[in-house]
Formats: sequence, structure tokens, C-alpha cells
Amino acid sequence: MPNIPLLLYNVMEKSSVTYAPPEAAFIMINCEMGYELSVEEELRNITGITEIERTIGNYDIVAKVEVQSVKTLRDIITFKIRRIKEVRSTTTLMCIDSTLPMIAQ
Repeated sequence: MPNIPLLLYNVMEKSSVTYAPPEAAFIMINCEMGYELSVEEELRNITGITEIERTIGNYDIVAKVEVQSVKTLRDIITFKIRRIKEVRSTTTLMCIDSTLPMIAQ
């Protein structure tokens, strides 16, 4: 064990600091019929998109965007996602920072 007081060492050992960009959103995307795979491939080339799922229901694709600012988020949606030729429409759900802990039941 390093030469650090035991209490401080235990706190350091148990802490798990994770980095998360301050702005995140889920973008629900409607595509032209039959173009879901090509839209998904184009989305994979956009920096800031961290997850992509094809879905069945009201939306064809759900993409998660994680970036440093609302301006960057807006630019990705407006100038990259919505400019993909086969994207018909998008709906954005902004994530909020919740201070309430999750309680498992």
C-alpha cells in the first residue's frame, strides 16, 4: 500500500470518477422507407453520436448524441443529421442532469 493515510486511500480506491460530456440528447429519426441502413451508416460518421439503434414503431432510428455544448448539439442535428438526404424528420429529447439517485426496487 502506498504511503497515504488509510482513510484517504480507501476513499480514493472506492471512488469511481467517470467522464460524461455535459450535453446529451436522444434523436428519434424518421427515414425514407428502405433507407434505414444507409442512414445508419451515415450517422456512424458523425462525431458526437455515441449510440445508434434501428427501431420499429413511430421512429426508424434512435441516436444518442453526447457533446460539450448545446450549440454543438444544435449544429449536429441541424447541419449533419437533418441534411442526410433520406432523413424525413427528427424529434429531439434533451437529457437533463438529475441529482436524484436511482433506487432499485
